[in-house]
Formats: sequence, structure tokens, C-alpha cells
Amino acid sequence: MFDVLLLSAGAGVIGTGTGGIAGLIFGKKSDATVSYLLSFAAGVMLSIVFFDLIPEAIELSGTVYTVFAIIGGAICIWALNRAVDIITGTRGMHVLPGELRHQESLIANNRSRSMLKSGLLMFTAIALHNLPEGMAIGSGAAHNDKMGLMLAVLIALHNIPEGISIGVPLIEGGMNRAKAVFLTAVSGFPTFIGGWIGARLGNIGESFIAASLAFAGGAMLYVTFCEILPQSTLLNHTRRPAVFAVAGVLFGLIIVRALS
Repeated sequence: MFDVLLLSAGAGVIGTGTGGIAGLIFGKKSDATVSYLLSFAAGVMLSIVFFDLIPEAIELSGTVYTVFAIIGGAICIWALNRAVDIITGTRGMHVLPGELRHQESLIANNRSRSMLKSGLLMFTAIALHNLPEGMAIGSGAAHNDKMGLMLAVLIALHNIPEGISIGVPLIEGGMNRAKAVFLTAVSGFPTFIGGWIGARLGNIGESFIAASLAFAGGAMLYVTFCEILPQSTLLNHTRRPAVFAVAGVLFGLIIVRALS
């Protein structure tokens, strides 16, 4: 049991923590650099959702069940977003595409706060995503030690860009760098909890795993499209962020296929 917990913790905390360190290196750079990094990380997130989480959930439980779980995940993060707005007394920036080039003052006034919120929302989405990953490690190790080790290594690798997508907005939002890296690593802690659950239950119900995967996918989709990509666009008034987003999607697809 201890070995399984160690593997799960390592996969989650080390993987996302490494991404947080990458955010430490690239954070507080020029707006263009941050925009490219956010776009690339968003592209990787989309690949993980569309080529990994959703197909796996559909295979385990079917399309209808998966769709409702995705909607549930998106609604959960939307509600959290609204709660943050109410608590902090802020509102999201509602800017039309044609107005982007004339919103410099609005961006300057809201950038740090909006970035910080984006990072915290992505933290929540990734934490949700890491729970079923830990279950996979735990249940795999319960049947075969080598399988558990392989899953832990693969999950740690694909957690790196997820850590970047948390760390960069937090640092850009003004959070202390050490605290941002620590919080990014903490987002991997649910992998430890999932590993314990998976090890204790062995072959955990497929429906529960499918719901967890799809729920996390919906949460990640909401944050990517409603927070990360809009931030990237507002930071860079060129088409280059879209190029980096596409590159992130392709990179993520290669990683998902290579690790599957």
C-alpha cells in the first residue's frame, strides 16, 4: 500500500510541481511570452480532454452519461467562478473581439486580478482531474506493480503542462512565486487520494471512473475556453497565440498517443 501511495503522490505532486517551476521560469516575462505559453498550455489541455479523458469516459460508460458528466463539470466551475466574482465584488471582462485593440486601460486595470482568478480556477479543474488519475494508478498497482509504475510515470509526464497552465496565471496575477509553485504542486495531491481509493477498492466501478474523467474534462474545457484563451488573446493582439494553441493541441495529441 505504501508503494502505491508513494507512486500516486509522485505522479501528481512532482508532475504538476515541475510545471509550476516552468511557470516560475517563464512567468513575469513579456506579455507576448506569457500569451504564447498560456496558448500552448491551453492547446495541450484540449488534447488531453478530447483525445484522452472524453474517449476513455465514453468507452467506459457511453456517450449520454459522458455528456451529462461534462456538463456537470463545466457548471461546477462556472458556479465557482460566479462565487469568486461575488465574494471579490468583481465582474468578468466582457469585451467584443472588435474592441480588443482599444482596451489597453481595461486590460491594465483588470489583468492581475483576472490572471489570478484564472490560475485558481485551473487549479480546481486540474485537482479534479488528478483524482481519477490516482485511481488508475492505485487500481493498476493492485493488480500489477509494473503497471502501477508505468501509469505513474506517464501521468507525471502529462501533468507537467497542466502545472504550467496553473503556475503562469498565478505568478502573472501577482502571487508570490514560491507560493505559486507550492500551490501548483498541491494541485497534484488528489492523485495521492485517488491512489489510496484505487488501491483499496481494486477494480473500482467503471461508471464512477467515467464520471470522474468526464466531470474533470468539463471543468477543464470551461477554464480553457472562458479563462485561459481569452487572457492569451488580450495579452497579444496578433494571431500568433492561435498558432501556439494549435501547436499545443498537436503536441498534446502526440503525447497522448505515445503514452496510450
